[in-house]
Amino acid sequence: MPGSAPPLPTRRASRPLWLSQPGRMSGLTPPMAIGVLALLLMLVAGIFWTGGDATPVTDRLPPVAAAILDHVRHGQDFYAAAIDALRENGRPLRPVLLAVPLPALPVTLALLPPLVDQMLIVLLGLAVVAAWARRCWPLFERRGPRALAIILLVAGLYPAFDRAMVAVPEVWAALFIALSLVQRRPDAMPTAVALGLVAMILSPVALLHALLMGFLAWRAGAEREATGWIGATAMAMILYAAHAHRLNAMISPIDPAISSPIAAQSPGEWLAAIASASGVGLLPPVIALPLALLAALGWAHWRQPVARRAGITLAAYALLGLLTGAPAFALAAAPLLFLGVVFAPDAVRELIAAARDRRRITVTRVVR
Repeated sequence: MPGSAPPLPTRRASRPLWLSQPGRMSGLTPPMAIGVLALLLMLVAGIFWTGGDATPVTDRLPPVAAAILDHVRHGQDFYAAAIDALRENGRPLRPVLLAVPLPALPVTLALLPPLVDQMLIVLLGLAVVAAWARRCWPLFERRGPRALAIILLVAGLYPAFDRAMVAVPEVWAALFIALSLVQRRPDAMPTAVALGLVAMILSPVALLHALLMGFLAWRAGAEREATGWIGATAMAMILYAAHAHRLNAMISPIDPAISSPIAAQSPGEWLAAIASASGVGLLPPVIALPLALLAALGWAHWRQPVARRAGITLAAYALLGLLTGAPAFALAAAPLLFLGVVFAPDAVRELIAAARDRRRITVTRVVR
């Protein structure tokens, strides 16, 4: 039309660096790309400013879990063993659902030789690596990114190779959550729900995952899947109620209680705690902390339903952990968080390309 401006030319999408398909950062407008890059830089500065020497997660949970397992192996009833172990280690006993672990894992492991316990958790971890590697393999055309993805997945299994962590229910639950996320497909919905239920039976920390999956299924209109997650959550709540009822009869009001469920940590300390629950924690903090932010960016960039669900789950666990400081949430996020690093180079490249885009609009006025 005479006197009107020509349509705004779109920026030609650059060829992905490692990925075989564009991600969510592709095609952002320059202001949005600049904003994301500025936020990323501010977060990097913030974690270094607030970072500290966080106590490794692998040093905070094993003593009590190992003591409970040892008592059960010697014939003591689980609930008596759990209360004795918590008292011996000076840990609070109330509220019972937050203070006392569920009996499923210690009772099961007590029936098996220690070597078998270690082999089972390693096999479970390798199943997580294989499932996620299979899902990521078609995304990469070169061997380098594929090898990096395997390395990052194996790094997430770090607690599984620590004999002291075998007795910690949250380590097992985190691996079942990771399997549930990758197994979730329209043709494999019952498998994902069943794995999520196993995780909830092992630890209440998996309840958040089930609630998120049920909500996302409801939002997507997947009524059958949403019903499955509701049923699994209901079964877990019945188990938790029975667990609390048994403990309330054994714990007195004079037993120590958790002072407050809110024990917020600084972002730097919390990311250091998550890194300590992974093999990435072996790296210097100056490397490990920025990798955690790049991993979050990578998860946001990966444009697939499995990445969306996993990213939302990891973000929820990270946020709750930041607010509560609970090591269980760090263990829940550790197996998968740093896998996002392999998607970060493409995300950063797309952001820089969009931020540098300087298209000009020429308005032609026709005088008649």
